[in-house]
Amino acid sequence: MVYKEDRAQHMRDDLEAAIGHYMVAVAGRLLDEGLPVSSISSYGAYDDPSQDAFGADVEGSVEFTRTFRRRVFGEGRDAGLLWCGVSGWCFFSIPEGAGRTLMDSARWMGGGLTPDPGRVAAFLSEVQLDPEFSGSDERPFYRAPHASPRTLLQRLAVFDADGGGADSPDHDSRFDRLRIDSCQKRVVSALTAEKQEVVEVALRSGELQALLGFLEYVEGAAPSDDAREMARRLCSDLSLRARDGREGLDTHREALTYAEEQR
Repeated sequence: MVYKEDRAQHMRDDLEAAIGHYMVAVAGRLLDEGLPVSSISSYGAYDDPSQDAFGADVEGSVEFTRTFRRRVFGEGRDAGLLWCGVSGWCFFSIPEGAGRTLMDSARWMGGGLTPDPGRVAAFLSEVQLDPEFSGSDERPFYRAPHASPRTLLQRLAVFDADGGGADSPDHDSRFDRLRIDSCQKRVVSALTAEKQEVVEVALRSGELQALLGFLEYVEGAAPSDDAREMARRLCSDLSLRARDGREGLDTHREALTYAEEQR
């Protein structure tokens, strides 16, 4: 009995990891398109009876920053992408206090249980144009809940870019790296863009200090040497320009110099 439970737990863990790598693949495609993915999740308990109420078992999600959700889908909404191990991908948007469940609000993508990440990104593009009517409210079913977990695991294995070896990074580490690399690319692109205007921004001294504080945090916490160095230089540039005014615009430009080196 103990051996059987050990095998079941091992399968749960393997499924959670495999789903996580699928979420990383989708999140990576969305980050490449400039979308602000904030987090991913995966759940591998294929035998969890509490999921029976939803006709589901394992699942994963890709979620976005609150600013993005508010700008695209409206204030006071919980919105994101959910992957269901029975029905594939859906977009959900739940107004605060509406009393609706995620399944009530789901717009289903279709296209199979594990579609290519590019197809998921295309679905989200459609959703941004028309969140109320993109996809379908008819839920598809591609497998029975709790059934054939090993077959599902094999199907998901293709999304582990590192092959699942003992030394391979876990899905959370892969996602963290993708997100910081995406941020770094956006920063370099912004700093090196042509025909930039000088923008006058009114800041209270406390707001400037808060911004510099966030940059100092990134300098200490970012998992990438390039991101830490960029944050350090940008913090220095802004501090010195605040002291010297417009005269320091072309003098204090360490971040721009570093960005040009990264291109």
